Amino acid sequence: MNKELFTSENILGLKDPNRPFPTGQAGDVGGVGLLKWRMQSVDESMVPLSINCWPSVSGNETYVSIEYEASSMFDLQNVVISVPLPALREAPIVKQIDGEWRYDSRNSVLEWSILLIDNSNRSGSMEFVVPPADSSAFFPISVRFSATSTYSDLKVVNILPLRGGPSPKFSQRTVLATENYQVV
Repeated sequence: MNKELFTSENILGLKDPNRPFPTGQAGDVGGVGLLKWRMQSVDESMVPLSINCWPSVSGNETYVSIEYEASSMFDLQNVVISVPLPALREAPIVKQIDGEWRYDSRNSVLEWSILLIDNSNRSGSMEFVVPPADSSAFFPISVRFSATSTYSDLKVVNILPLRGGPSPKFSQRTVLATENYQVV
């Protein structure tokens, strides 16, 4: 890709215009990724999903309450909140949950899954009980999700052949996906 052309004119083009533009292979649903960008921020108002976790020891049990609150900016899909647990002999006792849960005993992780977070469930909670444990055992909490919109309204509006002629047909897919989303 010609980075100077993109920087100066916001046009994606090849360094060598004599080479064919890359396209997806036959049967390749995803096509070819030509432009990716990422955003990092410390502004908490930009966070699409906030997680709060409160472990508290009471007698010979640790009660853990977790809540999520999602921004109205995005509808989040396939949300998985992975809570590390201390080594357990048995699965945790889940008292209440908005969504589904699964205990990964091999990695000692409780996975809380919500298929879709939209206007009907912008907040939710889960409560579970395990044997006594230090509160640091439940962190960092890892989160993954996707959305079909992003912080940018960037769209491909047209494709212009360098040597003229009609614009070819094209498709585009917009995805917001987590790479490293943790609550520490």
